Amino acid sequence: MYTERFTEQAELLGTIYGLGVAANTASDTGNMLLGNFNRAVIIIHPMDVNDALDVDIEEATTTASGTRTQMDSGNKDITVATADTTPSVIEIKTSELDVNNGYKYLNVEVTTADTGGGGNDFLVEVWGLEPRNKPVSTTSLDSVTD
Repeated sequence: MYTERFTEQAELLGTIYGLGVAANTASDTGNMLLGNFNRAVIIIHPMDVNDALDVDIEEATTTASGTRTQMDSGNKDITVATADTTPSVIEIKTSELDVNNGYKYLNVEVTTADTGGGGNDFLVEVWGLEPRNKPVSTTSLDSVTD
């Protein structure tokens, strides 16, 4: 019996390594193409957070960092509180993108509030799931071990 490997059906599309991020600072993944996947998952790991994290999900029509709009009228946006110590997950279907108007790229923006003075450590991972073609690329990973 063949058991599919995680790295055959999930691709790391983007990350934010927020280390010592000051208050009132925006960090983003950059525009990531979702056209090769049916779903995506965004995982926010609050490691040492002194300020609330405002997480905005945006969509765009190109890879360029031009105009982005809020995805799904902001329904996917969340706030990670300073008391939150476990990961938060945002699930996205690519059908939720405004494909009729050419939106097929996703950007995750994390803005630190000014509630605790900075020094925020967090990690954001964006994974493409249910690929239209398999196996998916592993070039964004350091290694894959079976």
